[in-house]
Amino acid sequence: MNKKPKLINILSERLRPSLVDVERKYLESCELGDEDFVRNLLNSGRVSPDLEDTQGRTALDLAIASGHVSLVEFLVGKVGPKVIHQGLLCAVENDREEICQILLENSIYQSPLQSKDNANEYSSIEGITNPNSDKMSEIFEDDLSARSKLTQVSEISVNKMLKEALIKAAIRNNFQIVQMIMMKGASVDIPHDYFCSCHECIEEQRRDYMVFCNRRLDTFRALASPAYISLTEEDPVMASFYLSKKFKQLQVMETEYKSTYEELDAQVQEFTLDLLNQCRTSGEVQSLLDSPETEKSSSDSFPILQVALRMEQKRFVSHPKCQAQVSAVWFSGLKGMRHLNRFEFLLLSIPVGMLLLPILSLVFILAPWSKVTLLLNTPSTRFLSYTCSYISFLCLIVLGKIQFSNMWVSLGCEETNPVSYVFIVIIFMWIIGWIWEEMKQLFDQGAADYFRSVWNVIDFLMLTFLLTSFTLDAVIPLRLRSALAYHQLNYNVSAGKEITINQLLFCYEVEEGKSYFSVEHQCPTATVGVEWTPTWVPDPELIADIMFSAGIILSIARISFIMPANETFGTMLVSFRRTFGDLVKLLAMFVLILLSFSCGLAALYAAHVCQTPHFQGFSGVFFVLIWSLLGFGEGNTPELNQSAPMSSITNNPSRIALTEWFGKAIYGVYVFAASVVLMNLLIAVMSNTFQEVQDERDIEWKFARTELWMTFIEPGCPVAPPFNIIPTAQTICKAWRKIWSLCVCCRKRKLKINKKSKKLDEEMTISSSYTNSRQSVICALIQRYIVHASREKMEGDEDASEDRIRRLIELTGSRLEKRLDEITGHVQHVDDHVSHVDKGERDIQQLQREEMKRTDLLLKAQDEYKEILLKKWEEWQRFREQRLQEVKSMREQRERLLQQRMFEEARRLEEAISDTLEEANYIPRTTLR
Repeated sequence: MNKKPKLINILSERLRPSLVDVERKYLESCELGDEDFVRNLLNSGRVSPDLEDTQGRTALDLAIASGHVSLVEFLVGKVGPKVIHQGLLCAVENDREEICQILLENSIYQSPLQSKDNANEYSSIEGITNPNSDKMSEIFEDDLSARSKLTQVSEISVNKMLKEALIKAAIRNNFQIVQMIMMKGASVDIPHDYFCSCHECIEEQRRDYMVFCNRRLDTFRALASPAYISLTEEDPVMASFYLSKKFKQLQVMETEYKSTYEELDAQVQEFTLDLLNQCRTSGEVQSLLDSPETEKSSSDSFPILQVALRMEQKRFVSHPKCQAQVSAVWFSGLKGMRHLNRFEFLLLSIPVGMLLLPILSLVFILAPWSKVTLLLNTPSTRFLSYTCSYISFLCLIVLGKIQFSNMWVSLGCEETNPVSYVFIVIIFMWIIGWIWEEMKQLFDQGAADYFRSVWNVIDFLMLTFLLTSFTLDAVIPLRLRSALAYHQLNYNVSAGKEITINQLLFCYEVEEGKSYFSVEHQCPTATVGVEWTPTWVPDPELIADIMFSAGIILSIARISFIMPANETFGTMLVSFRRTFGDLVKLLAMFVLILLSFSCGLAALYAAHVCQTPHFQGFSGVFFVLIWSLLGFGEGNTPELNQSAPMSSITNNPSRIALTEWFGKAIYGVYVFAASVVLMNLLIAVMSNTFQEVQDERDIEWKFARTELWMTFIEPGCPVAPPFNIIPTAQTICKAWRKIWSLCVCCRKRKLKINKKSKKLDEEMTISSSYTNSRQSVICALIQRYIVHASREKMEGDEDASEDRIRRLIELTGSRLEKRLDEITGHVQHVDDHVSHVDKGERDIQQLQREEMKRTDLLLKAQDEYKEILLKKWEEWQRFREQRLQEVKSMREQRERLLQQRMFEEARRLEEAISDTLEEANYIPRTTLR
């Protein structure tokens, strides 16, 4: 019985109350933009301006969504502050720039400082004019203190509202609205660190952790917005790089929002690519790749690109415009070096370089001002020089350690071949040259950036191992020689013949041309008279061999640094590094399985150590399982030798079969889990990684190639080791100038300091002008990007606005149906009047026909009159011709009278001629014409 009232109460709580007809018409009119109807309703007071529909939308929200600007201006003066702020958020979500500007000019978004100043002004005036100024001043002081507190609260609320609107506008990526809100003084603060333990973060997490996380995500979305980055950051590219790095770190820490941070990372990376796309000239690309703190004369080349490499912005680095700029620098001066992009040309150029580059390096050392400097100082030539020098170094150390190993032993002999000294000195010079090169790189980059590169770590270990090995190889014979000089040893060389040894036996020749080494096998023919006895001290010769083995492995592996020069080998190198990383990730699972099964089998076979040659202790089991993982295990490994004794307390022979059965089961499970499952899992992961690299092989290869190129584009010594440790003539001249500058007088020193200060001022001026030019380029790129993004947004919003247009059409159609009934009544009324109009039309047509008849009669009369005039004209024309003929005859007669000297008759005849001409000209010739 109580179920129905309870259900009604639940529905009344969860559903909004329905609207009456007037309220529904009011909201529909606001959505359709019927301003007159809305004004009449609000002025009559029949509806509230803050009315909401069943979805929680106010009339202002509906007018804003429909874009009725004039109606919004009217409603803003009627609704409350809460509705205005809700309307601003609605305008931001619907990208209504003009409406946002109208709402932001409202008083609720104005700073209260101005009203505070007005209050102070008012209080001072009242204190002067009022006779009770002391009391009034006290009252106003109390009032101002209260107002100051309210001002602080209102400032916080205004900033909070503007910040909320700014975050929504930034997420929408609307440049105009973001600019409007930021002009009000709003900004987005960077969220605190994920592990921040300040009072504010702890309080927000305690209050509602989900709200805290959502607000944090929205803030990061706003910070990653291209609109916000473009309008707030001086260098948007660097800001995007740091945001991308931040998002990569947050992906690891906040794994529950990993996909969100991945999207934000892709968004900021896409923004940097769009800025690159807006570059139209190589100068703009170069300005974008230069740091604002660097000058054109700086030693760093493309500092922004260096940062992109460190932060692994692969898409930015591999962009065609960025690659074109780097390629232009790489092949500057030597366009023909582009053939080295093909690996076969690179391999062919290495032998030629090994022959020519030493000669060119010596020429550079002796004459650094020659044209050889321009040739050697190009990045591509430096790369070729480095490669040739490194390969020559590898050949040298391999020959010196393996093929001519007796060369090091000969240092302990009384007579050593001078060629050995030359060979050893060259090796040490080469090693010192490489060490000097790495020291300069470490000094320029810093320890953090230097050891971040895997190649630098390999170089450091390689040089450490090789230097230690060759140093021990050179020191050990010399130390043994000095030790044998104090200890006389006798040795039986041949039958009954003893000799005194005061040097190494390797140096002593028994017979003519024979030593203690056989020519065929290079093995000693007799036991050496020196033995390393302290076993607790490491053998230095063994240490030297171990160090050389590790060093030569790293050295030969280091040759792969030239692989990114070719697309195929560069992609293979990237795939190898990525798949090796997958192996390291799965290594923990391998180790876990190895430890678990090793402990189990070691405990199972602890009483049968004497009966098995394989599972003897934990270390024995561990190595057996490792070899079986690699495919070197045997199926009978868990079997026991029953004839051997058993170290068991109970000494039960029947447990051997059970132990073998259980051991085979454990061993089989291990082989299945490790070899079948984990190995196939590793293969699958590696295949997936390899496919990812292949899908983006162009990006991966260009990124790896740029890393290689930038190491040689950076300024450095043009010559490779060992020639880099030889001081050039230019270096000597610089050193002499520095020494000479220390000996000059104080006055000259002051003049020089003044010159240096002037030079620094000029450099600062150049730097500021260069920074300004870079900022102008960035501003131009931002403006182009804004236009491009706005155009794309307009094109993309066409499909999104179809639903809204369809909804408005439906609402308009329902409104038109109501109007159709009224129009039908007006049509009936018009039909009644149509009959009267038809009667009047017939009367008008009769009048028109009578008028046409009169017009025809008038036209006939005009034609007859025209014929009469033509006849008259012809008569007058004949009359004139007759008169002209008479004038002609009278003129001839007058000529005859003048010849007869009858002047009186001629004069009278002339008067008659003039009268006749007047009669002829009197005819109205223009009457018809």
